[in-house]
Amino acid sequence: MQRLQEKLVGTTLAPVRPLCLTGTFAQLHPADGDVGIVICEPWGYEALCARRSLRILADRLAGRGYPVLRYDQPGSGDAVTDAADIQGLEPLQAALADACDTLRRVTGVRAVVLVGIGLGAALAMRQVEADPGGIAGLVLLAPVVKGRTWLREVQARAMMIGELTGIAPAPGVGEALVIAGLPMSEGLAADIRDLDMSAAVLAGNLPALVLARDGRPAELALAASLGAGAESTHGIMAGYDEMMGDPTGAVPPLADFGRIEAWLAGVLPTKGTGGEPRAVTDDPPRLAGEVFTEEALVFGPAANLYGIWCAPREGIASGTRPVILLNAGGNPHAGWARGTIEIARTLAAAGTPSLRFDLADIGDSRPAPDGPAVVHYHEGQNAELATALDLALARVPADGAVVVGTCGGAYLALNGAVRDPRVAHVVAVNLQRLLWDPRDDVAEVLRFGHTSARDYGRKMLSMQKWRRMLSGRTSALGILRNLANRVYRAAERRLAPWLFGLLPFSRLYKTVHANLAVLASRDVSVELIFSEGDPGLAQMALFFGAGWARLSDCPNMRVPIIADADHNLTPRTARRIVADRVVAAARRGTAGDGPVPDGQGAGRSGG
Repeated sequence: MQRLQEKLVGTTLAPVRPLCLTGTFAQLHPADGDVGIVICEPWGYEALCARRSLRILADRLAGRGYPVLRYDQPGSGDAVTDAADIQGLEPLQAALADACDTLRRVTGVRAVVLVGIGLGAALAMRQVEADPGGIAGLVLLAPVVKGRTWLREVQARAMMIGELTGIAPAPGVGEALVIAGLPMSEGLAADIRDLDMSAAVLAGNLPALVLARDGRPAELALAASLGAGAESTHGIMAGYDEMMGDPTGAVPPLADFGRIEAWLAGVLPTKGTGGEPRAVTDDPPRLAGEVFTEEALVFGPAANLYGIWCAPREGIASGTRPVILLNAGGNPHAGWARGTIEIARTLAAAGTPSLRFDLADIGDSRPAPDGPAVVHYHEGQNAELATALDLALARVPADGAVVVGTCGGAYLALNGAVRDPRVAHVVAVNLQRLLWDPRDDVAEVLRFGHTSARDYGRKMLSMQKWRRMLSGRTSALGILRNLANRVYRAAERRLAPWLFGLLPFSRLYKTVHANLAVLASRDVSVELIFSEGDPGLAQMALFFGAGWARLSDCPNMRVPIIADADHNLTPRTARRIVADRVVAAARRGTAGDGPVPDGQGAGRSGG
């Protein structure tokens, strides 16, 4: 998707440049034009889903000559402050003003255009009211019109996600709501309830492009009102739903992005200055919290990988191993419910540094040159892990590193350790495959999920699925093909231990055990942590037999089970258990090779 975008732009993009705002990080997509753009992201779960898409939009616009600044909202992404501590709209509004000032200062642009989506669109309109002469144009996507209505929408979506994950949203003290583990404070919710943009007027006929969601009367009315000017226009944002489904399956709305590019080119064209962005300082972009300091990095042979180095504020503990934190599916490096940030900052409090980063074409990282269309489970990710290990071990020389991942990240952590002897400890959470079967289509598995044949049957009987199939959005043939494959594979797997590599899965079975033997011979500690009932647990019976008998062949492996947790580790208590185990793993560099203690709620283990 991204490679197609760059080909359309027809230009070579300069590396993203990390910057600091007050209490949060920003990413500048450099270009030499004199009209700059600030992208104001949506709030919470929508920001998680839209992260990759907004990076693609920024690259498309930079390729057309517009310098673009993206940034993390306070309480979101890599911001220092926790989401629950954001007590009103003012911190969000101040961050947007800071982003505009920073873009002007760093690039010297003569004009600034705001692109806002969801709550970010409402913030953009408020910024025009606060600084009417400082904004040259607006692009508003699915704007929040009435705060009360939007809060009800967020709460409804939180309940839907809770049903899917099996974890009902449970706001804590002082929290108005929580969606996918991301809380909103009572103070912020109170300000949003009072938000009403339905009568918004743009002073001086400010040019605006407003794309509303179909079937949303308030959005459509606002779009018609604000888009009535001579240089303004409005329409339907056709790709909103596909972008906001979930972080891994999110589809960038390229047609909508094309409308933005065309409107900007016609109304607010940029003129090249022929120069590079001005350097404000040579200091690396760093932020500090109570127990940590964080530095934003762009690295890798193609300068396409983006990550955050999180270090203890009081200095690195003697002998500790650095920790590499990998993406879970398409979740950006902050993690589901900002869980990866929690681990990084917990490590810092214990004296251990870490690197959390986005693999190529996930979150803030651009795709690798000639990279695949579907990056998940791709062979090239091993080289990206090796690059991250280079960086971490250059900063903190040690006898090895700890590599941590969930779902697809767990797969890379385990199999990357087989390839790279610098991995001393693997913490793999809710691993779905011990080794990828080359006969499987990654895109199809991601589309249908790691589900059972019974679940596929339910999908076939679902009225919603039938409607999706009739509309062409879901393939009945694809589901039937998956069912047939699973029936055949089930028989093949039952016979794998006795087929001596004669059939494809029996060869896979042998490779898995050979890989695990390599890790055991190098004394690499492996923790396969599962949420109770996670689909990935089926791999244990598949490869280790009834009662996991063959686990005795792997004395270096432990398999803790976390009760009352979902696949994404939405509950805070589940995330704390994993964080504690990662802290203990990093300390093993000083404490010898004794077993890592089970955390609270951890159950069955081997080794």
